Amino acid sequence: SEVGSKVVEQYDNLQTRKFYQTVMGGGGNDIHFGVFKSKNDNVREAAANTTELMLDLMHWIRPVTQHHQVLDLGSGHGGATHEMIKRFGTQNTCFNIGTEQNEMNLAYCQEIGISDHVTCHRGDFNLGLPKEWDEGFDYVYSCEVLCHAADKPALLSEVRRVLAPGGVFVFSDIMGADGVSEEILKPFTDRNTTTVMGRPSEYHYQLREAGLREVAYIDLTVNLGPFFQLMLDQVTNNYTELVEVGLSNDYLDNWISSLTDRVKVQRDHGAFAWGVFGAVNDQN
Repeated sequence: SEVGSKVVEQYDNLQTRKFYQTVMGGGGNDIHFGVFKSKNDNVREAAANTTELMLDLMHWIRPVTQHHQVLDLGSGHGGATHEMIKRFGTQNTCFNIGTEQNEMNLAYCQEIGISDHVTCHRGDFNLGLPKEWDEGFDYVYSCEVLCHAADKPALLSEVRRVLAPGGVFVFSDIMGADGVSEEILKPFTDRNTTTVMGRPSEYHYQLREAGLREVAYIDLTVNLGPFFQLMLDQVTNNYTELVEVGLSNDYLDNWISSLTDRVKVQRDHGAFAWGVFGAVNDQN
């Protein structure tokens, strides 16, 4: 899909992978927004806290065991899958559009000895999920990925299709705050291959329409402002190193400008929302 091609362009080459690993992951494989347990948490610790919280929620909704099949939707470098298998021993299918990200994921699985728990499927969820996956998973896990879905209700319906009866869907997403205009959000959507940002109220409705019963929503928006600032600090503090791996001054300067604006927009307008949803497929 057109959106899928732009996602690959944004995330899946050597330079941009290094950028996101440094700026959002602190060098690790958890590349997403972070939760602060302490005001002194760095980017890597905050991002790891998000994964821990989401795995806790999975386990709270339905205890996770080594016998369960998990779909990691938009798995990126595989950070959540690595942690999930270390914690629960699950069997995970990673579905992700980036070929090089997938190769890095599988190489790391080999390195830490969990390869027999992981299969990796390259695909674009904007084109749907494999037809043979009907009711194939006990859990679907997705972290900061649905923002790239061109048709969110369609993707949520696909998630319900691939969940077994009683299956659990846990996901986080960066969203526009309810009531905030698209105009304020446009600089973010333009930069991040996001057609239209979801809103918390829309996800509550769309989950229900897809046949998924929402059982939890954890509002983590309070973490966004501090995390945006940490991302900005990561760019400025690692500027020379990022240039050395091939990122241009223009690319980095644009990010500094964008993140500076993002910090201000969140502080002044509360433009963005962020949270974790938990839902169950009750349909037999």
